[in-house]
Amino acid sequence: MSSPPPPAGGAVLAASYVGYITKEVAVGNQTVINFILDEDTQNLEEVIVIGYGTQKKINLTGAVQNVTSAEITRRNTSNASVALQGLVPGMSVVQSSGQPGADGAGIVIRGNGSLNSSLDPLILIDGVQGDINNIDLNSIESISILKDAASASIYGSRSSNGVILITTKRSKEEKLSISYNGYAGFNSPTELPEPVDAIGYMEAINVARANGGLDPQYSQELINQYKTQGADQYYRYDTNWRDAIIKKSAFVHNHSVSMSGGSKNINYYANAGYYWQDGQIDNNNYSRMILRVNTDTKITDWMKLGLDLNIRQSEAVRPSIEAASYIINKATTFTPVFSGVNSDGTWGFGQNGDNPIATVAEGGLHKGVTPELGIKGSLQFNPFKGFEALASYSSRRVEYKYDYFINPYDTYETGTFRTTYPTTGNQKTEGWQQSIYNQFNAQASYEKDIALHNFKILAGMQTEEILNHSFDASRKGFNYPGFEEIGHGDPLTATNGGGRSEWAMLSWFGRINYAFAGKYLVELDGRRDASSRFAVGHRWGFFPSASVAWRVSEESFFEPLKQTINNLKLRASYGTLGNQDISGYYPYAATLASGYGYRFNGVLSSGVTQTTMSNSLISWEKSTQKNFAVEFDILNSRLGIVFDYYIKNIDDMLQQLPVPSYVGLGSPWENAGSMRNKGWDLSLSWRDRIGEFSYYLKGMMFDVKNKVTDLYGQEYISSTTTTQEGYPMWSWYGYVADGFFTSQSEIDNTPVYGGNKNNVKPGYIRYKDISGPDGAPDGKIDDNDRQIIGDPFPRYQFSLSLGGEYKGFDLTVFLQGVGKKDILQTGSGARPFHVGRTVFKYQLDTWSPENPNAEYPLLLIEGQDGTNPNNIPSSFWIKSGAYARLKNVVIGYTLPRKWLTPVNLSKVRLYISGQNLATISNAYPGYDPENSVSSGSFYPVMRTLTFGLDINF
Repeated sequence: MSSPPPPAGGAVLAASYVGYITKEVAVGNQTVINFILDEDTQNLEEVIVIGYGTQKKINLTGAVQNVTSAEITRRNTSNASVALQGLVPGMSVVQSSGQPGADGAGIVIRGNGSLNSSLDPLILIDGVQGDINNIDLNSIESISILKDAASASIYGSRSSNGVILITTKRSKEEKLSISYNGYAGFNSPTELPEPVDAIGYMEAINVARANGGLDPQYSQELINQYKTQGADQYYRYDTNWRDAIIKKSAFVHNHSVSMSGGSKNINYYANAGYYWQDGQIDNNNYSRMILRVNTDTKITDWMKLGLDLNIRQSEAVRPSIEAASYIINKATTFTPVFSGVNSDGTWGFGQNGDNPIATVAEGGLHKGVTPELGIKGSLQFNPFKGFEALASYSSRRVEYKYDYFINPYDTYETGTFRTTYPTTGNQKTEGWQQSIYNQFNAQASYEKDIALHNFKILAGMQTEEILNHSFDASRKGFNYPGFEEIGHGDPLTATNGGGRSEWAMLSWFGRINYAFAGKYLVELDGRRDASSRFAVGHRWGFFPSASVAWRVSEESFFEPLKQTINNLKLRASYGTLGNQDISGYYPYAATLASGYGYRFNGVLSSGVTQTTMSNSLISWEKSTQKNFAVEFDILNSRLGIVFDYYIKNIDDMLQQLPVPSYVGLGSPWENAGSMRNKGWDLSLSWRDRIGEFSYYLKGMMFDVKNKVTDLYGQEYISSTTTTQEGYPMWSWYGYVADGFFTSQSEIDNTPVYGGNKNNVKPGYIRYKDISGPDGAPDGKIDDNDRQIIGDPFPRYQFSLSLGGEYKGFDLTVFLQGVGKKDILQTGSGARPFHVGRTVFKYQLDTWSPENPNAEYPLLLIEGQDGTNPNNIPSSFWIKSGAYARLKNVVIGYTLPRKWLTPVNLSKVRLYISGQNLATISNAYPGYDPENSVSSGSFYPVMRTLTFGLDINF
């Protein structure tokens, strides 16, 4: 390339291009300079953490996804699980609650892997099982997600739902480095349903009663008084429960300080973090303190000692009478004509004495403290080239101490005392739970190059045990306020309980890697596990896998295409994993339950009895997985594409098949049944530079479809779901709606639910007569007509991340969503006037002769008996859970280095971040499509706005 005449002062000319290493040349007296740029292979040489070791990205044969520290920390979320949402194809991350301390996301990798066993992936933090939500984001170096059997089988029976490996930071140099990362901001609900006011409620319920042939509940005279005189909160109430209980915004802040450094022989990394989040109701908050110290000591040239310490303590506070989600249910569904706070300052009667405003303010506090202490020691040996031996021991102790006092409050109406709520009186409860996780690991590996051949062998063993211990105590009858210690309660009301359990595993594992000329890659993995969850003779399971890869782009015949396709690799794998994580630690055994009475010589005595049949023959659930993939980079490595297709067969599922009632015992566990997940993962990335502006785009989409293939002829049916052969597990189950009845003649000539046509009117939902006892329509609408009406699992999940930097300014925009999902809500969260609750504004678009195209059926009262046929589970109430969300936007500015050098700072960055900023959805109005809503009980997902500061010294 040509350059202009050289300026004075010994100029240096730099040439760069995406996909190649920047090269600088001193100009001197040269007028023409030729640059030969070397390909940037950093992305290919990137080292990825895998099971019990590391591997270059280019040599991976399994489906492994890496997430960097920068990708995690730029999201500014309360925990790491939420920060992973939308970053990894094939990994579904759903944040169903925004409750402080309970706002972690559920993670499912490549579909649900069991009917009754755990669906959670195995999460290891520096090789030790831990909680992904209990780690400071700034201490994370990287996260590796092992998605297929080839990459996860070395963890055997623990890995059928995938594995997440979190690596924390360690010091890499002797220079002292200190950094601070902090932010503060506000949370507010993304969505909340909007109830009607008192006038709207009275008018609506009168209409509903009229539609049901009942007299008005509220006179027009009273309604007019409300309209002309308003509510006096003494005789006439108009309580906005939602605004009185749920805050419009709540404060949140986070602070993290990290320090690293060392000397020639000792290196250390330390991180201290503090997080505090206020809740959306009073007396509801969460705080967390974390201290992590990682040290590495070089004892000799071939021996290194590591010692890691992790200390955490969190505290969660909420009202004690009931869970926060139930309080928010009442805040959104209590009728406005109930008394909340009387004009004289006393507590209103609410609904039968239940006043959630008073519950929050005066009903007592529930405090839960969770201290955690983890320590890990490791010794690494490298006596000669290519050989490494590692031994480590870790112990992690997690406790949960809870303490709550239920403080009843008095309620009044029109100046008259009504009741004390709750009627059961005051109560003090304290409890303690402890879990101790011990793990020992020993492994050795050897790597050798012989000409074009590369060999690496790994072998090791591992032992694990979990010890659980708990107890609790409670008393009532506390007569002196301020002295709510258990010893001050009535001894005659004392109760207590406790328990112990333990579980252990012994494992042997190994891996063989072979590569020829960097083109042909083979990996063999295997693990043999023994679990105490199964009886002797059935405890051992072997879980092997094999994977291969072909770097096609390294072949000589590919050379003419290399200018277009920079890297092309084909992968394939096959393997078997296991699952034993079902409810309880002793599923094979017949346990005894207390609380049963026996008569001896005519005297009733307390005793114990067996309540469930045992089966000592049960063993592992098995997951057999196939994976086929292609990955390539094109356009000078600016565009990268990875596509995986997989089939995951789950067999020998642990389930409890029905037994005859005359047996008198519950069903035993059996290995019976199978299901299949089929899916694909697609990820694309683009990076480029235009002058001083560098930018990137990352997109991903994936899909997985679940199908139950064998249940031994059984069907599991609940009021709203079913699991049966040929369909996804937990499918929505109900009647098929066919519009509204529009006339009496139509009712007379059509089957109706319940069979009594006198109970059906125009405006009711019409249901299809699909089947009878013999499988053909029979002119009746009954249980035979219930069908699968929806799939509750998300499909076609996607995300798009855009980012750029220009002269110190940086911008990140992250969008995320779900292409297909079915939602069914019941109870007071979706039905007007359900069991004495209110109606939402959007629910007033109801059928009438003047409004035949209404959104909802004829407005009716729903009593305790649930006799309203419009409200039975049906396809009418299935809503789309698909959504697209502006998940995160970050705008930052990094101060110029010349401003910082005089004050000995290396970096200062200011930023503003928004989380869950906007959502496009057709789900139930007022409810976030991610929220887990059960009959109206939920804690809203948060929209967060924060202001942050990063400083490096």
